[in-house]
Amino acid sequence: MHRIESSRFATPRALFAVLCLGFLWVPIAKADTPDYWDGDWHGSIQPYGWLPGISAKTRYQLPDNGGTIEQKSNNDIFSYLSGAFMLDGTVRKGDWGFYGDLDWVKFSNEEGRFTDIGGQRFGANANLDTRWNMKGGMVTLAGLYTLAHGQQGYIDLVFGARYLWLKGNLNWNFSLTGNRGNLNISDSGHLSNQTHVTDGIVGIRGRWSPFAGSNWFFPYYADIGTGGSDNTYQLMVGVAYGFHWGDIALNYRDVEYKKNSGDEFLKSVELSGPALSLTWHF
Repeated sequence: MHRIESSRFATPRALFAVLCLGFLWVPIAKADTPDYWDGDWHGSIQPYGWLPGISAKTRYQLPDNGGTIEQKSNNDIFSYLSGAFMLDGTVRKGDWGFYGDLDWVKFSNEEGRFTDIGGQRFGANANLDTRWNMKGGMVTLAGLYTLAHGQQGYIDLVFGARYLWLKGNLNWNFSLTGNRGNLNISDSGHLSNQTHVTDGIVGIRGRWSPFAGSNWFFPYYADIGTGGSDNTYQLMVGVAYGFHWGDIALNYRDVEYKKNSGDEFLKSVELSGPALSLTWHF
């Protein structure tokens, strides 16, 4: 069982605490959702706390043309999350609109393992001890077009692009016995690498209100894309409660990238976990 230092939780716990304390000061009032399709400009801004776990496969280039290291992390929900910032917003007029989302996360002292060094895989007698840090940002910019709307909610078409930046630092300390082949790597060391990926995306987003006269509703989002990566997707679903000023939502969000070809840093990464959001409408 691993001991998690309290400092790793400081930033995400503080973020959630601020959101939760803010909710306690908000007056409870019946929702008065603006009519987005009345011909006027409308918008929203949404700070949110997302606590994702990370599962990643990455490549690091060895010095002196020694080939590459492929490394895989263990997925652990927010145990190693040490920093986070999230914000999204929407502006719209009639059926058309614009959507933007910004995420920044940092993971520290994550555990992992090597899967391949210089094109050679490990035998059974390989004792590995790897630690890595990763940080990065993700920006989504997209247009919106309303496909349908009514008393039970609405559905928007999403079309645009998502940019991902990731930087990783890898440290290792291990010994090998009985492994075939000549692995040109020292018993301990440090490597770093980064990647920039831009993909075109298309998807849907909206809200569903199945209960007549109720302030409860279900927000959702889904997109797929390709370009700089072989493929990427994002899924989000949650439950929310509306007020006269906006709404509060508890969501589950999953983002994945895959890039199997080439020797670039990113092979695959998946970020998934709960998110708590506070949205103001204007």
